[in-house]
Amino acid sequence: MSFNTQEFSAIGQAQFDKAVRLSSIVLTSAERLASLQLDLTRKLLADQAQTFKALAEVKDPKGLVEFQTNIAQPTIDQAFAVARNVYDAAVATQNELSAFIEEQVAENNKTLISTLDRLAKNAPAGSDIAVTALKTLVNQSNAAFESVSKTAKKVGAEIAEASVQAATNSAKAASAAVARSKKPAATTGA
Repeated sequence: MSFNTQEFSAIGQAQFDKAVRLSSIVLTSAERLASLQLDLTRKLLADQAQTFKALAEVKDPKGLVEFQTNIAQPTIDQAFAVARNVYDAAVATQNELSAFIEEQVAENNKTLISTLDRLAKNAPAGSDIAVTALKTLVNQSNAAFESVSKTAKKVGAEIAEASVQAATNSAKAASAAVARSKKPAATTGA
């Protein structure tokens, strides 16, 4: 089995293309996160300006309690929206990286099968059984990898989604409890 310079050049070009694609995935992810951060910064600045303006308009203790109650829920909602956006960006990146890795595994298996076919042509008589066994092993390993990968993606997505939903529900319940506990204090303190 011999390689010529064109085969080496093709291998080098393929590796370069893979590196460029992987870099593109990573840069796209960084761009998503940077965009989220800039959008959040703009929104926070605008919200802070409105908050200070509303705080300056508070005239009495009852108004201060109402102000605190009114500002708590939007702040919690915004925090969860930001967390959800970051989570979605991370999931998108993870999916892209997983797809890239799966493609590489499939490509490497295909190359291995092709190499085994080349070896079989030049191998001594009777070695075709070993080559067939190796091909079967590669195919079964690939099928197992795909099965485990799909299961892991499904379970991971379900667990992450359930965790995000549970955290959201818990925070909303907690903020509602805080809001309820502050309202009686506002009526008794006035």
